[in-house]
Amino acid sequence: MFFMNKCKKIRFFGAAVLSALAMSFACAYADSQADGERAPISLQTSPKMRNETRYMVFCLERAHYLKTAVTDLDVREFIREYMQNIDFFKLFFTANDVQYFQDWFAPSIDITLRQGSLLPAFTIYEKFLERADERMKWMKRRMKEPFDFSKPDTFRPDRSKENWPKNWEEANELWDKRLKYDIINQILGYGDDADPMPEIDGEPPVNPPVPAAKKNSENSSEKSSENPSAQLSAEDEARVAQMQKDSPKTFAEKLAKAEEEVLSRYERIINNYRKADAIEIQEIYLNTLSHLYDPHSGFLSEYFLEEFDISVRNALIGIGAVLQDKDGYCVINELMVGGPAEESGQLKPGDKIVGVGQQTGEIVDTVGMKLRKVVHMIRGPEGSKVRLLIQPAANPSARKLVVLVRKEIKLTTKLAKADIYTVPVGDRTVPIGVIDLPAFYGDGVGANSNAKIGFSTSRDVEELVGKLKARGVKGIILDLRRNGGGFLNEAVDLAGLFIKSGPVVQVRDASGRVSKLRDENEKIVWDGPLMILVSRLSASATEIVAGALQNHQRAIIVGDKSTHGKGSVQAVYNLNNFDPEQKSAAKVTVQKWYAPNGESIQVKGVHSDIVLPSVYDYMEIGEQYKDYALKWDSITPDSIEELYGYGFPKGEAEKLMAELTKQSEARRANLEEFKVWNERIARFKKLQDKKDWSVNFKEREDELKESEAFSEKMKAKQKELAAMNFKKEEILLDSAQAELDKEAAKAAKADGEKAGNTDEKTSSSAETSTGTSDGGGVAASASESADKPAEKVAASKKGGEKHSKKFGASLVDDSDEDVPEFDVQLREALRIMGDVISLQAKQNSAPAPSAGEAPKPLAREH
Repeated sequence: MFFMNKCKKIRFFGAAVLSALAMSFACAYADSQADGERAPISLQTSPKMRNETRYMVFCLERAHYLKTAVTDLDVREFIREYMQNIDFFKLFFTANDVQYFQDWFAPSIDITLRQGSLLPAFTIYEKFLERADERMKWMKRRMKEPFDFSKPDTFRPDRSKENWPKNWEEANELWDKRLKYDIINQILGYGDDADPMPEIDGEPPVNPPVPAAKKNSENSSEKSSENPSAQLSAEDEARVAQMQKDSPKTFAEKLAKAEEEVLSRYERIINNYRKADAIEIQEIYLNTLSHLYDPHSGFLSEYFLEEFDISVRNALIGIGAVLQDKDGYCVINELMVGGPAEESGQLKPGDKIVGVGQQTGEIVDTVGMKLRKVVHMIRGPEGSKVRLLIQPAANPSARKLVVLVRKEIKLTTKLAKADIYTVPVGDRTVPIGVIDLPAFYGDGVGANSNAKIGFSTSRDVEELVGKLKARGVKGIILDLRRNGGGFLNEAVDLAGLFIKSGPVVQVRDASGRVSKLRDENEKIVWDGPLMILVSRLSASATEIVAGALQNHQRAIIVGDKSTHGKGSVQAVYNLNNFDPEQKSAAKVTVQKWYAPNGESIQVKGVHSDIVLPSVYDYMEIGEQYKDYALKWDSITPDSIEELYGYGFPKGEAEKLMAELTKQSEARRANLEEFKVWNERIARFKKLQDKKDWSVNFKEREDELKESEAFSEKMKAKQKELAAMNFKKEEILLDSAQAELDKEAAKAAKADGEKAGNTDEKTSSSAETSTGTSDGGGVAASASESADKPAEKVAASKKGGEKHSKKFGASLVDDSDEDVPEFDVQLREALRIMGDVISLQAKQNSAPAPSAGEAPKPLAREH
């Protein structure tokens, strides 16, 4: 997320301008009605929805960076995109349906949009429901016939990039494979404690499997002493035991049960399709339209505005997870730092929540359920338990029960924190500080949220730098690998902590006017060696800081090949500026931003000076993979008066990078950890490249065994390598430490009052749901330029002795077992920093620094 806050050099439409826009809107669009409009069944365009639609179109046409009229869009593509957003995997509609609606609505859809009519949206959705009902009847007939699971056939689960089936007959063939795929998945999910399955049918997931449900449950119990929120009560253990006892044993029993459950699941999915109200259809329709302008513009209904306000105030009680609806599944999109979900170590991004139960009672199947309802079930009173039935991303065939204790998430868990690592450099060790910054937070995030507290990224980082300097660190690394952005003013202020003064970012609006934001404060809080660790998840405000400090030759950028590539700025217009009765908003891209050298960050991102191997190289993460993303361009460079040369003599920067790269490559070629790391990446790439999956049980069973063996191998290697972890000391902000002390005292008191109750001490949490990957502001003068990437995977390091895994940095995917953290990328970044310190000591004709010496000031190139 990226917000513009209190930056006087960049202003958006103020009240006067908005009033003018509203008057212009009233003149431009008379209150014309679509006479004779008939929406199907209960889906009707209400007066409120009509006005929202017209206002949304007006904002897109008048305020968007592209200044594109609706008439200039590819309206046939708009209809096709809308139909895919309803039928994402292209299994219900046919190609004939798509062409039919394109021919019907394309010629006049610009008129209906300006009139505020949602007739095309509702009519197409009604046809979708008709197709879904027809398919349900077909499935019931098909389930009465036997399936042949022994044939050498395949199915492609992800059909999002495929064509729709040409006709009903071709669709039947796809659905026949789909049902086999689902049935085999269901059978394998029952576990392997029964008699062997005959060579009939089988089939796992889209990703590599891990241990089955029974084994996962046992692992969870074993970790309960260190993970209170993960502990199963005697009641839960008894329930799991009963579930295992009641599970089908013979293959015939499994097949019958699987067919019944798959059919029941599709009935629920289709029933939920029918429950969609007009507002939900409007959201899909208007967001489809907005995304034809760019992927970060969108319509924010009253519901999503409320959700956003809740999320930025962190006032919810829950498990601490950002959830997303993907084809009927509730998928964990992000684990919030410090929440029970993250602290349990049992959940990770990509896992599916297929069932939710309260502290007592049955677990409700959530497959096909509306995301809003799932989120409501997961939220609850502080201190209460919620039981989640999980389908792991690494093994969709497995199921595991996770028990968490809800609690309010504290903002302090999302603040910056630091560690001091003792790193071998030559024949001695050197202390190096690492500041972990999850977001660029600041005053005014939400209504009455931080304004009273006064949290500030730049102030917090300055405090941590002071603590690191007091402990004699010789270099500092900013770990921004999972930082999706935040407030622009905080990004500018943070960059200013490390340079005397100068340009930080340039912003250009649709008229071509360029505004320049500079650091005018000559104060430098750290003039020693500096590095920024990035990934494909590093977006927006993170890219501003990385780009600026790279242009100034102040910080060495290390990590993935490039950052996310989010170089646009959004403004959020509350529609009550046009109509006091409206509580929705339009989020519109209004500007692009550029690094001081004039190059856009859009699409390309910030390129690392030293590239480290990463699984993200083989994932479609980043702006370049988004449809309708704005194009890369450049503007006139801003002048940088002083180049810092990374602390080395004038003209030595290029030579320095070559030497650092050479030393790093030599280590990567010889160290065991990189051999194992590259093996994991190769395995990951192989699975990512695999699009078609067998629906032959024997083949899938063999793949399952192979995947489990590889997973166990990686766990063993990680345990072995973790013994080499660098010694470290955790450094917290005063406010965060005070909160921890408060929680510890509270827990100690509770333990004294309730001896033996291990569930009292849990982590705080909150959750939010996201229909798109974008965040948004709630004030017309606010803006964001780094929506959280839809693909964002956030698994953060927690304080204390116990750590969670970092996806993309750890050797293992499975977090069910207690495997020590081993962050390959961070370890190499620390070694590279050690190389910098060593080279700088040689350059200054001084011995390698000892723990008591003060860091040498940077040389500057003019």
